[in-house]
Amino acid sequence: MQPTRSRLPELRPRQRGVLHAVIREHIASARPVASAALVRKYGMDVSTATVRSELAGLEEFGLLTHPHTSAGRVPTDLGYRYFIEILMGQAGLHPDERVTLSHQFRQAPPDAVQWLRLAASTLARVTHEAALATYDRALDPGEVVWTREIHYDGIDRILEQPEFEAADRVREIMTLLHDRLRLAQVLPETLDEGDVAVTIGSEHSLEPLRPFSIVIGRYSGHRGPVGYVGVLGPTRMDYQRTIGAVRYVGALMSDLVSAMGER
Repeated sequence: MQPTRSRLPELRPRQRGVLHAVIREHIASARPVASAALVRKYGMDVSTATVRSELAGLEEFGLLTHPHTSAGRVPTDLGYRYFIEILMGQAGLHPDERVTLSHQFRQAPPDAVQWLRLAASTLARVTHEAALATYDRALDPGEVVWTREIHYDGIDRILEQPEFEAADRVREIMTLLHDRLRLAQVLPETLDEGDVAVTIGSEHSLEPLRPFSIVIGRYSGHRGPVGYVGVLGPTRMDYQRTIGAVRYVGALMSDLVSAMGER
């Protein structure tokens, strides 16, 4: 279950600044973040002892933790949730990237399988994570029986992350995502076009997914929802960029489906 904004702890401005810096640094380095590094790199106008005290307070709130005997801290799932809901700011891609992606999608052939490949490969490339795209197709004229086509890309990128050096974990995830009944538990049925759902680590109902975060968006045609696009990666992902990428690729898929007269 995802915490709502009202259930997140109240932080003072300096606490917010320290938490934001820890998350930024950990996303970039994949290592525990120490107080001295924060003061040095982020130009904090306070002593190392003060930052150390703020880190301890954030840990008491459940937003940070420290692995083993390390002096540094890492964000918890709740810390990442606080970042997304309170600290992150506007998610998006650079305007030049948007122009390039828009041009690529306008050149796409009128074929649903090619659309899925383009969407998944695009998301994998711009986020450096694993990506998926789905397309729900009617099997009869009455649209009573449906099949869901799924395409993945960038799964090998997960193996490049220090969190997932063991290939067995990635194979387990692939088995899960290829199970269409279990995949349906990951895809949010009530998601509207343009919205993005983010599920972080322990928020997943499926245990094999708990080392991961998933960012999912939905795209639609003239008559309603058509499929999903999404990204799967470690909880230490660049949420701001990933959310922006999923939202934009979803919009491009909606434009493409509508232009081709699908649904």
